Amino acid sequence: MFHAQASALTALAGATKTLIDTITIPAKATKIVGIWGYVHEPGMTTLEMSSGILELESDDVTLNPMQLPLECVTATTSGAIAYQPRILPCDIPVSGGSRIRGYGTLDMALATAEKARFGLLTE
Repeated sequence: MFHAQASALTALAGATKTLIDTITIPAKATKIVGIWGYVHEPGMTTLEMSSGILELESDDVTLNPMQLPLECVTATTSGAIAYQPRILPCDIPVSGGSRIRGYGTLDMALATAEKARFGLLTE
């Protein structure tokens, strides 16, 4: 049985590594089978672009270093929204109750108020 969990939507500090949230693995889970993460960028202009990474860390699970690309959710000043959700498959053994911290880091600081969220699929 799959469990899907999502973090809080947290403000990023530009190109500085920022804690997004900590997710606690469900008690009966034995492995992480999918990871996703995105950065939300309200009011992007055509002259800005962004990219960044999602870093996962844990004192309970061996996954360091785990660095993945952050997907971008862009809401342009014209009102158009662009988002292509992607779940990255994986097979990471875990124990129930393990805590996974997610951090977001943009490649460069932007003029908008970026926020990030990540999630895990477990079974």
